[in-house]
Amino acid sequence: MDLKRIIKGSYLAEGFTPEFIEKVASISEIRTFSDGQFIVHEDDMTADLMILAEGLAEIVRITGDTIGYIRPGMPFGEVAFLDRRRRSSSVVAKENCTVIHIPEEPLRSLLRDEPAMAVKALVNLSTVLCDRLRKANQQIAALNAIEEFHI
Repeated sequence: MDLKRIIKGSYLAEGFTPEFIEKVASISEIRTFSDGQFIVHEDDMTADLMILAEGLAEIVRITGDTIGYIRPGMPFGEVAFLDRRRRSSSVVAKENCTVIHIPEEPLRSLLRDEPAMAVKALVNLSTVLCDRLRKANQQIAALNAIEEFHI
């Protein structure tokens, strides 16, 4: 499996230099998960970033509600990475999955050593989180409109 190609293909690495992608790949490892296995647990204190390389994973809350799905090339774990708080949801393999695991502290160290890459990473993560917030706002507005219609 080509770690560099997978990292480069994710939104996380947009604008990264080939040298920085090489550094991120050097601290990363490949992990595999079976269908139904938890990749991360809601409320865990871990803040590692991950990129789904193969398979399909589901983002779920402790209530059992599905929030969304993760497809190959998509990073996840960015909320805990950014705010250093407990995981906000669980991620469960919906089929056999291969994940690129990027440990928090070595990644933070790389970002501290290369401020230009840190800015790119933060802009990339912020852009995706803003997109998700906009979609959530649209869903809330749609639900409110349905509720008002039924009143």
